[in-house]
Amino acid sequence: MSQARYNFAAGFNSLSQEHNHIKLSNSENNIPTWLNGSLIKVGPAQFTIGKTKVNHWFDGLAMLYKFDYSNGNITFSNVFIKSEQYQAHINGKMQCDEFATKAPLKLLERLKNIFATMAGKTTLNPSCNVNVSKMNNTFIAMTEVNNQITFNPSTLDTLKQIIYTDNLNGQMTTAHPVLDNKTLELFNILIDIKPNKIKYQIYKTNIQTPQATRELVAEFSRTYLFYMHSFFVTSNYVIVYNGPLQTTATSLLSKPFNQALKYNKNHQCEFIVIDRHSGKLIVLPVEPMLFLHGINSYETAAGEIIIDLIAYHKEENPYNNFYFKEITNNHLDLTTEIRRYTLNTQNNNVQYEIINQNTIEFPFINPEFQNHEYRYIFATYRDESRPNDFLNGLIKIDLQNPQDKLTWHQPNLYPSEPIFVKNPESENEDDGILMTNVFDGTRQISLLLLLDAKNFTEIARIDLPCHIPFTLHGNFYTYQDLIN
Repeated sequence: MSQARYNFAAGFNSLSQEHNHIKLSNSENNIPTWLNGSLIKVGPAQFTIGKTKVNHWFDGLAMLYKFDYSNGNITFSNVFIKSEQYQAHINGKMQCDEFATKAPLKLLERLKNIFATMAGKTTLNPSCNVNVSKMNNTFIAMTEVNNQITFNPSTLDTLKQIIYTDNLNGQMTTAHPVLDNKTLELFNILIDIKPNKIKYQIYKTNIQTPQATRELVAEFSRTYLFYMHSFFVTSNYVIVYNGPLQTTATSLLSKPFNQALKYNKNHQCEFIVIDRHSGKLIVLPVEPMLFLHGINSYETAAGEIIIDLIAYHKEENPYNNFYFKEITNNHLDLTTEIRRYTLNTQNNNVQYEIINQNTIEFPFINPEFQNHEYRYIFATYRDESRPNDFLNGLIKIDLQNPQDKLTWHQPNLYPSEPIFVKNPESENEDDGILMTNVFDGTRQISLLLLLDAKNFTEIARIDLPCHIPFTLHGNFYTYQDLIN
């Protein structure tokens, strides 16, 4: 039996044209007047760097996208991040390795890059194409290399690379820092890679201070590098998952990062629970599983830690699905489920239950409920009628009634990560708008989609002046966020 063919592959085609504050046509004029601010997203957009055709979705040069909302009007902008890699591309070169593609460098150039990277003294870093954040009144684009580039939120113009002057050193980090909304502390992890010692440093910074000062919370080491795309924070703890996707410093010297990652089926996986206040560590063994995106985490009245995440079924590196040689087949093999883990640090017990078995990714919640008990999850998902398609719909899951879910799905429409924006006049957790860019595989263009987050009815569907290659992550910023 032949496999079904889908139309998502063109959503990974390069975009080279930039736009500046293009007013979008919205004939229905039904955008709520309370929606004022900017949706800013980032993703890989150019898949040839210099003369090198890259191998993987995550290798693409980073582009920022902005949708400005003001009194019912919407404008659109998209601008490349003018990184060192981008400047090399303009000059016909690729000067450093990306996620799954090695730069065509001469031996001496490669050795120079390796030594500078190991010493933490290089600005030649991969594109910041994974996420955006605001820290210390500065807007930054991030990737998993310790490389943060600031940009102007009004024009999207690239400003500079952040250089820290503290004593924390490392080559890798996560592109998913976690904010404690009460203390205004922003947590992240810096990984220092040495030949026989991989050091994980958990740090925090206060987002209200004018300068980005990193304060070490705790650190621990392993002889191997375990990969983590995200981690968890609660009122009292930072939780890191030591999972089966691993590599070594030696492998990283000779291979692109993704090629160096291997799934170790025999690894003893563990949750590493770090006390935010004392730095004390507790290690809780757990059955092997793999996740990329956490959803939320919090503590119960009884002191247990709740962790919700998206677990992958297969014992393999899920990123391998996004090599272009796989994507061009318009056929993907991804299956996930939502798991809720309960961690008890008193008796070292870890248990989990399956909350939802839809294949979903790119989860988003009401940001006000980050690190607190919550009810609703929004995400992209794959409709069960199209089993090997890309993520082709949006889903809302009610954790109080997990089987009662709302979905939005239409053939050959492929949404990127949905962003929830709360109605400021309401106290209800799900009262707001869900917005995202959607690739139309039939017409080969992109559109902006706005849904009522309560009932998933469409508020607006607006064609964009270009196709947007699938984006990764983003956030909505109110006008107050943008000017402060």
